[in-house]
Amino acid sequence: MRLFGRVLQVPDPPFWIVADEAGSAVIEVDAFLLDFWASGNAESSCRSYAFGLLRWYRHLQLTGTDWDRAVRETVRDFVLACKQPSSLCSRPLAPRTINHNLAVVSAFYAFQISQQQGPLVNPVPERGQSGRERFAAHHNPEASFRHDRRADLRQRVPQTLPRSLSEQRITELFRVLEHPRDRALLAFYLSSAARPSELLGVKTEDIDPGSQQITVVRKGTRARQVVPASAGAFLWLRLYQESLPAEMTESGQPVWWTLRRPLRPLNYDAARALLRRAEVVMGSRVKLHDLRHTAAAQMAQDPSLSLTDVQRILGHANLSTTEQYIRQQDVDVLSRVAEHLHRRENPQPGPTPETRMRYDHNDLTELMGDAAW
Repeated sequence: MRLFGRVLQVPDPPFWIVADEAGSAVIEVDAFLLDFWASGNAESSCRSYAFGLLRWYRHLQLTGTDWDRAVRETVRDFVLACKQPSSLCSRPLAPRTINHNLAVVSAFYAFQISQQQGPLVNPVPERGQSGRERFAAHHNPEASFRHDRRADLRQRVPQTLPRSLSEQRITELFRVLEHPRDRALLAFYLSSAARPSELLGVKTEDIDPGSQQITVVRKGTRARQVVPASAGAFLWLRLYQESLPAEMTESGQPVWWTLRRPLRPLNYDAARALLRRAEVVMGSRVKLHDLRHTAAAQMAQDPSLSLTDVQRILGHANLSTTEQYIRQQDVDVLSRVAEHLHRRENPQPGPTPETRMRYDHNDLTELMGDAAW
């Protein structure tokens, strides 16, 4: 069976649509995405929601369910299909991805219900719908406090450490990426801690080599923020710009371009393909966001930088998001424990005890002249 439609990019808002087999936009999804974009969400978020709804519509196709007849059991079967290889996805999806997809479907039906369309009740369960207790109900003073339960069908997301790279892998990346553009991108990611899309959106006028700073547009707030970068990053950028035509380095032009002619602005997929080519040589997987994690972890471990300094550079709205970078890496903990075990198995001889000076009674008698001293 051929699965339902695909996601297409269009020039007009919301810039991404879910198209059916005939290539026409799905009306209810298009209305939701347009309202979603008009509410101030980024174009990249519209793209993410479009792919989430495409996965949902493919599940509806496989189960033979109309979108406005979906119930809780339909969502349950959707989660089960995502947790294992199936016709919907070739590999199990990560718990975080499943929860995100459920949030997308829930927002879609909440919008349709507000427009008096679709089912009467949102098929995606929320917290407090299990019948045990109303969510955010007044606390009984005789009962102990407890954390709110996860909503039904939401997956437990394991706590993971930031995916930072070792110095050896960073050196190997610089060796594999030989072009000045690629090395400049790598150096900027590792020093500025900017998000992949933020650095790729930098214009020529946003580069300030004199102050060694760049201006990026934050992904969430869309605010312009100045962040520092290393001197090596600007050196590689200068070498790269010398290879470009003069008109490509004028004010208002993107900083990053493709290497193949005709020159086009470098987008996220092309930058990700750059690392995939490096993976073939290195034999290990590296993601664009790993570079941001590496820079953030190195900043958080520097005692001269406060946690609020790191939060400001990373552009985090909450300090709790930044705190994950101060967690100790497993490799550091294991190394210290291995040293501890080595010291236990190979104890070193302790220091030689100091010999105290003792006096002789006869010597003092001879020195003082009598025994009454």
